Order: sequence, then C-alpha cells, then structure tokens
Amino acid sequence: MDTNALVDGWLDECRPKLPIQNPLWAYIHNNILLNLEDRPFQEAVREAAALYRARPYETESFYRSELERGRIRRDCLDAVLASALPGSGKDRVECFLSDTSVGNVVPPASLLRLAPRLDAEYHASYDRQLQDFIVPVIASFLDQGMAHWTNPYRNGALWGFFLASVHATPGWGFDWAGTLKARLEAHERAGRSVEQIIEAEVRESAPTGREAAYCLETLFALKGWSGMILRLESEPAVAPVEAPPASLKDWLAVMLVATHALDAWLLERNGRTRNELCARPFLAPETFNLGRLHLWQEAYERSFAGDFLAHIERGLLPEVKEPQRRAPRFQALMCMDDREESFRRALESEACGVETWGGLGFFSVDMRFEAVGAARPTRQCPPVIEPSRTISEVPVDGEARRLDRARRAGRAEGRALLSGFYHSRTLIRGFFISLALGLLSFLPLVMKVLMPSRMTRLRRAIHKRAFPHPKTHIALDAAGGYSLDEQASIVEGVLRTAGLTREFAPLVAIIAHGSTNTNNPFRQAYGCGACSGNPGAPNSRSFTQMANRPEVRERLAARGLELPATTLFVPCYHDTTTDVVEVLDRDRLPAERLEEVRELAARLGRAARMNAVERCLRFGQAPRGGEEAAAQHVLDRGHDLAQPRPEYGHNRVAACIVGRRSLTERTSLDRRAFLVSYDPRLDEGGALLRSAVLGSVPVAVNIAMDYYFSRVDCEGFGAGSKLPLNVVSLLGVVTGSKSDLRIGMARQMVELHEPMRILVLIEAETKDLLELIETHPRMRRMVRGGWMRLGRVDPSSRAIELWNGDGFTPWRALWPEFHTTAGDAATLPAVLDPRRDRLVEVYA
Repeated sequence: MDTNALVDGWLDECRPKLPIQNPLWAYIHNNILLNLEDRPFQEAVREAAALYRARPYETESFYRSELERGRIRRDCLDAVLASALPGSGKDRVECFLSDTSVGNVVPPASLLRLAPRLDAEYHASYDRQLQDFIVPVIASFLDQGMAHWTNPYRNGALWGFFLASVHATPGWGFDWAGTLKARLEAHERAGRSVEQIIEAEVRESAPTGREAAYCLETLFALKGWSGMILRLESEPAVAPVEAPPASLKDWLAVMLVATHALDAWLLERNGRTRNELCARPFLAPETFNLGRLHLWQEAYERSFAGDFLAHIERGLLPEVKEPQRRAPRFQALMCMDDREESFRRALESEACGVETWGGLGFFSVDMRFEAVGAARPTRQCPPVIEPSRTISEVPVDGEARRLDRARRAGRAEGRALLSGFYHSRTLIRGFFISLALGLLSFLPLVMKVLMPSRMTRLRRAIHKRAFPHPKTHIALDAAGGYSLDEQASIVEGVLRTAGLTREFAPLVAIIAHGSTNTNNPFRQAYGCGACSGNPGAPNSRSFTQMANRPEVRERLAARGLELPATTLFVPCYHDTTTDVVEVLDRDRLPAERLEEVRELAARLGRAARMNAVERCLRFGQAPRGGEEAAAQHVLDRGHDLAQPRPEYGHNRVAACIVGRRSLTERTSLDRRAFLVSYDPRLDEGGALLRSAVLGSVPVAVNIAMDYYFSRVDCEGFGAGSKLPLNVVSLLGVVTGSKSDLRIGMARQMVELHEPMRILVLIEAETKDLLELIETHPRMRRMVRGGWMRLGRVDPSSRAIELWNGDGFTPWRALWPEFHTTAGDAATLPAVLDPRRDRLVEVYA
C-alpha cells in the first residue's frame, strides 16, 4: 500500500478517539468519552482507562467507606450482586467484601508502548522527561500571543519547527538530546518524508496488525496537546487569534521520533533491548478490577436513585382536572440549569409569588452574537447545534459618538495592558515597569483583596462615568438575521414546548444566566451550557424582542397561540455566582409599565437573596446569618482574586426531570436536578417531546459525564488542583510550567460531586418515549449503552417506571429493596441533605 494512504488510514482510526479539546475561550462541558459513546459504558471505560491511564471508577476504599456510612445501601449492593452473580448465595455481600476476586470478570487491557514498562521497571519518570522538551516546542508553535517574540516558523509546518528546535538545542541541552539528534539525522540521510518517517518508526516498534492502535497510544502520551492540534486543524476558526498550520500527521511524527529516541536512551542506559521488555504483555494498572468496581458503582448509583425516586414519588399526586384559576401576576421562563432549581423554589415561595417554567437557556436563538466592542462573536447555542447566523448588537440612534469613544478607549486600554505585559517580562525594562506597576496597583490590589465586590463596583462606576457604554439593541432584522416568520417559530417553539400557552401573566420574565469569576481560567465552565458556556443575556434580549413585536404576535395568533396585548416579556439576567438579578433593556420597555417592572425586579432580588442563603450551606467560610449577610458573601466570592471556588457549578448534579412543574413543585431537590418544562397533554404525536428531550437530555448527560470523570480521577481525566495551573499559549492550562495540556475540570470544581451517571425522568406516554429512543441515534446510544439511567412518569397515574433494557417496569418492582415507605415530601432524604456531604480531600 502507498505510504501516504497507509499513514492516512492509521490517522483516520485515531482521530475519532482523541479528546475533544477546546481553547479556554470556547470551553464547554462534554462527555469526556463522547467519542467512545457508540459502545456500552462498561466497555468504553475499559478502553478509556488504558488510553487515558486514568481510573474510570472510584477506588474500592471509597466505596467501602460509603457503604460504612450508609450512602451505599447494603440491600442495594446485595440486589446488584444477585443480578450480576447468579447463584452467589445468601451471603454474597459478605463474600464480596471479604474476597476481592469476586466480580473480577473484566480482563485488564494491555499496553503497546515501551514507556509504561520502563517506568514500572526503572522508575524512569518517562512523562516528565518527555514533557520537559516537547511541551515548550508545541506550546511555542501554537502560541496565540503570550510570547513576546513572533515565532519565525509560524507560517511553516510543525515538523519543520520541530527539526529547527532540535538542531538548535545543544547536545547537553537535555539528557537524551544526542540520541534524538542522531535519530533525526538518520531520517534526513535517508531522505524520508514525514509519512515515510511515521511508517518507519511504527514498523520498528508496533506489533503487526496493531499499527493504528500503537499510533493512538503514542498520541495519548500527550493527549491534551494531541486533542488541541486536532481541534485547530479541523476547525481553525476556534483559535483565539489565528490557527497555526499544525497538522496531526506532523504531530504524530514528532511524538514517534521523540518517544522512540527517549526509549532508546533509557534502554541503553539500563543495558536492555526493546525485544526483552516487550516479550511479555504489559497490563494497564488502571484496568484492574473493573468488573468488581462496576458492581460497586451500580450499587452506589442505585442507592441514590431509589431514595431520590421515593422522595419525588411522595410529592406526586394522580392527575386531576385542574380548577379554573386566574393567571398569576408574574411568570418566569428560565434555564433548566440545576443551579436554578433552588432559585425557582425561592421565586415560587409565598414571599415572591412568581410562577416558573424551565427550558434551554438559549431560548432557541441559535446564533453567533457580535457584541458591541467585542473582538469576536460568541456562540450562543448548545455545542451540538451549529449557529445558523451571526447577529450583531448595534447602538441605538444618537449613540454612535459614545460608541466611538468607548471603542477608542478600549483599544487604548488594550494596547497599554499588552505593552505592560510584554515589557514587564524583559530583563532591564521589566524591573522598572514591574516596580512602577507594583506601586500603582498596590492600593487597588489591597482593596480588591479586602473588599472584592465593593472595589469592583467602584472601578466599574469610574469606568462607566469616564467611558459610558452606549445604549444598544440587537439587530434581528438586519441582513442575514431572522425573518418575522422565523421569529414567530422561535417564540412558538419555546412556549409550546414548555407548555406556557395560556393564562399568561402581565409580566413574563425571560431569565438568562451566567457567572462572574475573577482570576479563573475555567470561567466558561460556570456559564450557561446551552449558550456554549457564555452568558445567556443576548438570547434573553433577542427572545423578548421577538415576543413583544406586534408582527410576531399576529403570526402566532394565526397559528393558534394568542399572546394577550397586556402581556409584556421582560429580559433578565441572573448571575449564579453573585446571585444578582438584573433587568435588561429597561430603556426599551414601555414607560407606563416601569412600575410593574420595578416590582418584578424587587421580587427577583428577594428570591436571589433567599437562594444565597441556601447556597451558603455548602460554603465553608460563609456566614450563617440572614439574607443580607449571605447575599454579601456570595457577591464577594465572584470578585475575589484568591477564591478557588467562586461557585460549585454543577457539583452534585444527579438528575434531569422533563415534565410539568407539578411533578416537583412540592419537592426540594437540593439543586441536584435539571428541570425542563414539558406538558404531555399538549403534545399530539410526540413532536414537542422530541424538542424538549433532544435539546436538554444530551446537554445534561454531557455535563454529568464531564463532572463524573473529572471527579473519579482528576489527574487522568481532569485538570488536577487549580493552584499550580498556568495558562499556556492562550489555549489551555498546564500544571506548573511544563505538562500535558489539561482536560476536564480542576479538583476544586468537583470536590463535592458524587460521581454518578445521570438519572433522567421524563413525563411521557410509553409509545412516544420508545419511538424517540429508537429513532434518535444518540438517545439510543445513551439509553441502551448505559450512559444514563432512564425513568418515565405516567402523565395520568403519575406512576414511575424505570428502563429495564428493553422497556419500562414499575420502579419498585424492578428494585424490590425499596419497599413503600411513608414520609413527607418536604423532608430531605440523606442523599439530598447538605449535612451528609462528603468532600474529596482538597488542601486549598
């Protein structure tokens, strides 16, 4: 076979399995193993454990301690063992606990490369030695502007840059430099192309028939950098500034030559040969005992799910004909985000009196948004949706001069900051600039540390006074924008899917959300997942602009959806870190309705303060006082330079509930559930079910899996501790100065999380749900592959059923250990009680 075609074939097998790696500005939650989702969960995590060199489950000591403290129910463990190990007898739990060979039915996976063998036999610190040379090379080549000097090879190929770097390195530059130089010189003497070098290196080391697997394992030696190169190669527009001409083929050649040179040096140093070390299979330690750990995990998840379902069941009532009622004064349509669950309960309380609905926080506005003064448009829709157009924010009439002034000030500020950044890193000028900047920033820095939120408000007030931001609107009707029919379809789809089609309140708040974070490279991870990690304010503004238009309402009326003339949609924004709610575009609201808007804002503010009190239960340094003290504490957290936990994000998320609010309105879910509004009574044929589920459930699974894997092995799947992380190349973070580009999330973001596959509960008819599972490829993979646990609520009887592998079975019949128990739905079970939280060990 032609060498080029051969190498391309190997790379075609590698690409689908590499990590999905986005630059920091575009960081989004994804199932880390999304590329392995086409196979069952248990099979996929075995392969991932070998590739990522990471544990796919918690440790056995963790599960044993959870059993001891009651988080894993003994009867659940017994039921799991009875199902998985037929004929194991009545004492199966004791046998399982005493004999660690019980349940070990999954064989370990073998590794092909020499590196793990060298590490195991000689404690060679292989990864450290490889990273010390390779990471500066690839970080320099991919740099997006952090370096003071422009890369002279920026327009050339990665392989040429690597060659120049090796040739420029003295023989004493690092221990194995001589071996690497000699290897490259041999290839150059032979006149080999990049493809021929790859073939020669692979033929030398890979077992026959396993060439593609060997290439993949080699790329996974620096999996984060490999994933980033693939991302920049396949979608150059995602680069923060400009994507360099990096190719995965060049990178594979670099990795093969470098790792084999390091192999040869270590073999020579220890007097061994490759054949000697490769004579016996080497099993990945991370794949030991996976069958047994899977049984523990099943019991762990089942213990939670049973108690959670019992808690929900106590709050359910059989469907009855709802009495005629008057429309409430205020309604709120907000994101399904689990962090909004407690905020919704606060809004619905007697103190606030706001009826709530939940949906996807991008409100079906699938756009790239070009904000005034922004360097580039942001993606304002879920990662699985490709934005259909770019929409711009423009100044209203008479604001052009103010806009020009703000832009000039912003450019001047940017140039000054960039110049200070570069010059402060030089030898002579850096000393004086750092001294001057240090003196100038001393007092503001002290104020920022002691009074973070107050200092931020002061700085913003001064900036706003000097450079006032122009009043703007979103140009939905501009060329390439949304037509009136498209706007009507967006509004109709959101309202019908949520079930908000009648009894409209005079004011309907469309509440987007985002998160304020300071000094945090993971800022995007706290944003709105439905808006690709960005704040959802542009979507809220766009949706309300559509819904308030008379022309759109005329089209909705023709489609059978009447919006009362007295109903006004109000765009709002909830900061989930600082718990501040802001009414947007006040200048575009009718003057005669502003008094009502002020009352709505007061109720939203009261609910936010109540929400802050509940959130403070999980913040170690939070006050235990009243609403004002809690509100001030969460406000400070988002602006605190030294705060590694501005908010816990989706920590502890465990469920997604799709259905009417009446399923859970009497029930506290402890911020552990996504809540998606869907009314099966209004859905003929299941069309709305598809819209409600396909927009929400994949997002929920992605978030849950990101947290799951980052929690079970934060070093292998996650980013380790935040404290030693440094931003590199404006693309990602590394630990210390040289490491692999980290994937996943930091330990401080997942320390409270209980690693579980998400429980999805959908209120729908069986036939509609089964049809959805079988006709949508990803839903079929997630449900049948065990990437989520699926349940159904009958719309009439409100009975709960669970997926049994082929259909639905009443959940207590499927899990008989959860016998009927009496209790109050308002009483939290142990799995929802903050006092029963268990933190992973984090030292900062």
